Amino acid sequence: MQPPEHAMYSHILVPTDGTHLASQTISQAVQFARSVGARITFFYADPDAGASLTDDGALIHLLDPGLYQDDFGGRAREILAKAEVSARAGDIDCECVTRRSNRPHEAILAAAKELGCDLIFMASHGPRSIGGVMLASETLKVLAGSRIPVLVSSVEKNDPNPAMTKVCAIIKDEHRSIAVVSYGMRMLAGGLRDGKPADIGLLDGMLTYLDEFPAKLHHPKEDAYLFAALRRRTSSLDQVIDDLQQEHLDGDRQLAALRAAVAHYQASPDPDAETLASAIDAFALGQLRHIALEERAVIPGACEHLAEQDWKEIVAAFGPNGDARFNHRERETYRRLYSRIANLHQTLPRMSTPGQS
Repeated sequence: MQPPEHAMYSHILVPTDGTHLASQTISQAVQFARSVGARITFFYADPDAGASLTDDGALIHLLDPGLYQDDFGGRAREILAKAEVSARAGDIDCECVTRRSNRPHEAILAAAKELGCDLIFMASHGPRSIGGVMLASETLKVLAGSRIPVLVSSVEKNDPNPAMTKVCAIIKDEHRSIAVVSYGMRMLAGGLRDGKPADIGLLDGMLTYLDEFPAKLHHPKEDAYLFAALRRRTSSLDQVIDDLQQEHLDGDRQLAALRAAVAHYQASPDPDAETLASAIDAFALGQLRHIALEERAVIPGACEHLAEQDWKEIVAAFGPNGDARFNHRERETYRRLYSRIANLHQTLPRMSTPGQS
């Protein structure tokens, strides 16, 4: 359903479930909100994975409570933190709301009513899974029950280059994970400047994530596939790619310098909070600027210059069963580390439940 062209909206509800399809929908929703001057509420219907004895979540909760917490317990915060980063990058006012529900369409409609939204923006379809039921048949139920317009984003329908769409979604989703951690570091730096002691354990987890995930998975995939394909097709982005790859190489040195600043802060009887805060800020800003340059120059350049076959080769490497050098076990390790970080309150946007302050 497309809203009338002259219609103007001020408050858009955007349901999400953390899938790549939902990530694409979030990007489209941010662009739409910017075009009409609206604010966004991102919504996640948090399934009760342990409610039924037949659910995977119930079994995992019984056998491995720690794994359950990583995989199911904090999924809402993990997903909504990345959505909030997307809105922040687009300079869109937003908030994040979650509600426990195994009937997502009912939760979506209730949230839209209670929050006074005048448009629901959601995907047309998606995978069915514990974390992904929201964007499958639930869309039809929202369409049937909504008293406000529903703008359905047909991300995959008639897509002339689905491999390109998927690669761009994967890269941007990985960027959002890195950005959430980087924003969290900046929040820690702000706390230091306000006189709060540094949470060294949390900071160490963030540094470990940024040391491991970008350096060992994200950047090598870009270098080996995306950047290499671009160099074959055009020379117009060579300088940008040279700069980005130099930043990839400089990452170890910068991280070592930051860890030295942390060690000095811990060892000093009168720790210099400003020195550590400045070092944290500089490192985090470097990560965010790196991401911004890729999304401003490399991704649009790739969409312009790469051929369909290039994208098919890249998506085979970036997908879940891709290049063996970037194996599934490493992916899961990084995802769970990100999840643990995202679920610490210092790294998250404020979230609320409809009807509560």
